[in-house]
Amino acid sequence: MLTDRNKKYIEALIRDGDNFNYREWLREVREEEAQAKRVAAASNSNERTTQNATDVLTAAEIPSPSKNPPNPLGNNGQTSQDPTPEIHSPNVKTRKRTGFVQRLLRVSHVWEDFQETRARDAVYDYLRAVFSIVQHYRWKGRTKKLVRRAFEFAELQFDKNADPFAVIIRCTCEEKLDRKTISKWSRALRYVAQVKRRTPLETFMKNRGGINACANLYTQRLRQSKRR
Repeated sequence: MLTDRNKKYIEALIRDGDNFNYREWLREVREEEAQAKRVAAASNSNERTTQNATDVLTAAEIPSPSKNPPNPLGNNGQTSQDPTPEIHSPNVKTRKRTGFVQRLLRVSHVWEDFQETRARDAVYDYLRAVFSIVQHYRWKGRTKKLVRRAFEFAELQFDKNADPFAVIIRCTCEEKLDRKTISKWSRALRYVAQVKRRTPLETFMKNRGGINACANLYTQRLRQSKRR
């Protein structure tokens, strides 16, 4: 199910096309959401304050409905103006691009949730989201396209040699992680992708000592493979 923010993103993407600026859009959406929260809080406060005054309104003070309301229909029973706005269907290219964007947005939202919580293991929710999107497109044989879309999503220069896990982390963490952490997390996820079999990601990683341990295990496997 699409969230309100996802719907706004898709609408903006279809409207602006190649001129779409993700960071500017995200800034505006966050400002709108913050303003909506302030308005809702003020509305609740005003509602409590004016409730008693509203209760004492008499029926005489409430205007009665008009006996002959204006008819919005013309003589032929049709509306004079069509109230339904024209809807333009996105083209195939835009729909495909939107599919990548929706999944990248979900990962970004999990990152935001991770930043807002102090739960000790919340990082695993984010890593699971990163792992899932990469594996999803890997099974479809579209990893390169995912990497390209992720760089576009974050407005970063495309690097065809970059590791997909590192790219998704870099492009959804709002530039809050340093290169060392991105590298460590991506190595841990590469190890999981090579070894894990039908085990929840968090359980698998914890059983092997956590994120740092999984990253080290991947490095060891990589060294061993080079010696052969």
